[in-house]
Amino acid sequence: MYRAIHADRGGRILVADHAALAFDGARFVPLADAIPLPPDAVVVPIEREGFASERSGKPRRMGAGRLAAAALLPPGHLRTLLPAYIDATDRPELAPRPYAAVAADDGGALVVAAQRIDSDATHETAAYARGDVATRVADGLRAHSGDRLWRQLARCAKEYGCHGAANAFAGRWECALPLAAPSNERAPAAVAPKRDGEAEPTEPAAFHPTTDEVTGAALAHFAGGGTMVAFGRACEGEALLAAREIEDAAGRIRAGARGATIHLNTNGSVPAGLRRVAAAGVDSISFRLLSARASAYDALHGPDGYRFADVRASIRVASELRMSVSILVLVLPGLFDQKDELDALIEVAGDLPEGGTLLLRDLHADPLRALDLVARGETTGIARALERIREELHHVRVGAFVRPLAKVPHVP
Repeated sequence: MYRAIHADRGGRILVADHAALAFDGARFVPLADAIPLPPDAVVVPIEREGFASERSGKPRRMGAGRLAAAALLPPGHLRTLLPAYIDATDRPELAPRPYAAVAADDGGALVVAAQRIDSDATHETAAYARGDVATRVADGLRAHSGDRLWRQLARCAKEYGCHGAANAFAGRWECALPLAAPSNERAPAAVAPKRDGEAEPTEPAAFHPTTDEVTGAALAHFAGGGTMVAFGRACEGEALLAAREIEDAAGRIRAGARGATIHLNTNGSVPAGLRRVAAAGVDSISFRLLSARASAYDALHGPDGYRFADVRASIRVASELRMSVSILVLVLPGLFDQKDELDALIEVAGDLPEGGTLLLRDLHADPLRALDLVARGETTGIARALERIREELHHVRVGAFVRPLAKVPHVP
């Protein structure tokens, strides 16, 4: 039996005498099938009253001064249960975060309801030690004095903890190429990104980089040993609304680094723009989904000027053009594992080419209020949902990270 934990008003994490309870998106359940809390995970209080379990299994409110607690997991993990707490409907939404149910074992060690689904050294938190990033950024700014894009990358690396920006100064792995593209989504507050973790936005971009600036940063990254550049980070708007800028930059990058991976993160709202950037040299793409059902997609993404049918069309276009295609699904227990949602997701993922990837990561959200935005249905549990996906999508890799297509690009 796992024991419930809670936080006091001072933020201390305490172990209770009662059994741990979790929320599966539909009902309170005993916390089970937990793993040891990963070293890079963070346990945080939630400004809501927590629940524990009576010996009978009945939910028990822990008291107004005993706040729920949750784990925020490092990349490569997927939570299976949400924390058990009571919402405070008179208060604003919780900061959108990937809250996972956490408890203590008989020895007092913390455990979390999660699975590890992928591993990749390029995303390990230890690779981005603050002191090392600061030193590399200072050196990089001296080498690129006066370049506005490098100054923006420096800010993203130091102030927002963006790994893609930090990689630009380390000459390794994936480098983010910000474009300040506009947005065409109006997401509800429960799922709208805020400053709370890597690469999350706090303000509109201060400038739009030129093609020269973008190309220069990309080629410098490849010359320094990097393997991939990426347009369309989550902290920006929709990259395909800047298709002309990407088309110009991608053509010049491809001419200077023939074997490089040029990646695009997108919501897939502009199929015609996708054809243009692919023709220019973008060869890898990820489509971001909160739901594979049109009604739930509309409720969670708030599409402005496009429809879910455009997203489906873009996925088919990318597959026809033989790009390396991924669908990034942001997972919320109680939504992802609904039977109708799984049916729809498996249908959409069926459009992926052989060797395509289904990327699964936790959705940053106020979980209870996000679930209130969509119709509830029968759920299977996250573990069973993963089993079904692997059973039915034999041609697709299931993971959490995009893999670059080349390791050593040609840079003349």
